[in-house]
Amino acid sequence: MTDHPHVPSGTQALERAFLLLRLIAAAGVQGADMATLCEGCDCSRPTLYRLLQALRRQGFVRPAERRGRYVLGYELFALGAQAGNASALREWARPVLLRLAQRFGDSFFLLVRDGYDVLCLDLLAGEQPVQSYSRSVGGRIPMGVGQASQVLLAHMPRAERKDILRHNAAVLRLEYGLDIELLAASLDSVRRLGFASGLADRRLPGYTGLAVPILDAAGAPLGALSCALARPRMTEARRRALAQAMREAAASCKPQASSKSGKEESRQRSGASIHPD
Repeated sequence: MTDHPHVPSGTQALERAFLLLRLIAAAGVQGADMATLCEGCDCSRPTLYRLLQALRRQGFVRPAERRGRYVLGYELFALGAQAGNASALREWARPVLLRLAQRFGDSFFLLVRDGYDVLCLDLLAGEQPVQSYSRSVGGRIPMGVGQASQVLLAHMPRAERKDILRHNAAVLRLEYGLDIELLAASLDSVRRLGFASGLADRRLPGYTGLAVPILDAAGAPLGALSCALARPRMTEARRRALAQAMREAAASCKPQASSKSGKEESRQRSGASIHPD
């Protein structure tokens, strides 16, 4: 990539700005320094400075406490509060997650499909410490990993789920040790049961969970409620209690948006009209 003495224009500038935001987000609370950002976005310091100043004027980045470093700005939080929420799913799910976490003491999550990934929209940590794939709000994992993505796949058309599993096959096999054929074969059973309890993988072998779909009026998946807990805690009695409580919670969902807008939101998440690959 050749650098230009002025701020890069068009898609190059836009892509660099998005890359900068991701690099700053990855740096966490301590912030990202100029050297890291220069190397990460492959541009000169003057170009980087101008891009950072533009992002700062819009409120997307701000100086960190440590001089010379940058963290994400509050404008991203304001935008994020509205993103992907056409059906008011987060507002509905927050008290539901709270009630489930208080009742069971485990961690509960709201997840949605985003292209070939699953994205965490909200979570409530329980009393018991737990590790999870998504880790935090905004966390993203490949579709096929974890019980939430499995229950979402189970409620998709067969051609769509086949495309997703084919696209993610290498990462599911190499990074998570998941058997794609076994995963695909389990989905019809997951749909009949109305919940998924997850397939063991090599990333988090000591943890398990359970997930149920949140469906719109037409039966299409808007998202999933999921929980995570240490594997020894998942007795058969607990699995039955979780499945019943979470299915009842998901069935009580009355999205603000019409089924038409719910379908449109689902199409946007699936990337049906845009396939960068």
